[in-house]
Amino acid sequence: MHPLALGYQTLGRVARSLPRPAAYAAARHLMTAVCHAWPQGRTAARQNAQQVLPHVEWDGNADSLARAQFQRYGEYMVDAIRLDELSPVDCYEAVGGDDPTYADQWRQLEDWYQQRPILFAVIHFGNWDILGGAFTHRIGPSMVLVDDLGHPALNQAIQDQRARLGMLPASGRSGLRQIINHLRDDGTAAILFDRPPRPGEQVTTEQLFSQTITIPNEIHRIAESTNAKLIPLTATRQAHNLRFKPHLILDHQGNSPLLRAFEPALKNAPDQWYQFRHFFNS
Repeated sequence: MHPLALGYQTLGRVARSLPRPAAYAAARHLMTAVCHAWPQGRTAARQNAQQVLPHVEWDGNADSLARAQFQRYGEYMVDAIRLDELSPVDCYEAVGGDDPTYADQWRQLEDWYQQRPILFAVIHFGNWDILGGAFTHRIGPSMVLVDDLGHPALNQAIQDQRARLGMLPASGRSGLRQIINHLRDDGTAAILFDRPPRPGEQVTTEQLFSQTITIPNEIHRIAESTNAKLIPLTATRQAHNLRFKPHLILDHQGNSPLLRAFEPALKNAPDQWYQFRHFFNS
């Protein structure tokens, strides 16, 4: 079993029985243990951290940043385990609700919804599920292209709860076709695009903090073929609770590199970046 799936299953036995702050604390301790027990993931996270460390706000070395990323992922897993406690309106309140800071962005999304295809570009950072639920409440349902999470029970639990919050999961080649057809009908979808390329998959090279990364160009091809509005999207956790700061870049040009759009969020909260595989080319 994948170590992160094992961590999810182990944490699930206690996360529901504790108040959320205590569950977050337990998750941080558990994922510290996973970090130490999984040399491959720890080494990859440390090497990734070493690449970004000169460019981000972090008081510590690459080892401490990598360990903090495991701990923050534990907090995300608590939220994933307890998604069934949340409604779309809860998710909306967790990202600021009717805070006037985000009013213009929500209004623009409302204007575009079902009038043109919208494709959210999401990376393994912060909490993307909360964003999907918030979008459902304020705007409407969407689709999300999902990958295998490492264990059948984990897949079932997470995808069922995403669907309940208005994010219809689609996976594999058939799911990709569903996403494309949905966008061609002026639908909305989200794709986690910062993943390793599969064998034989078309790729592109981008820069993150001046470092080179090879990633699939799938999301760009989908946006181009459907004429979708491509929007980089993240949500940064505030402290150790269920409150997040959303980041939407509505004026992103569809043919522009995507990763650079996420540099401000990564700079301010590098511990909320969950890359436990070698990410950079060097």
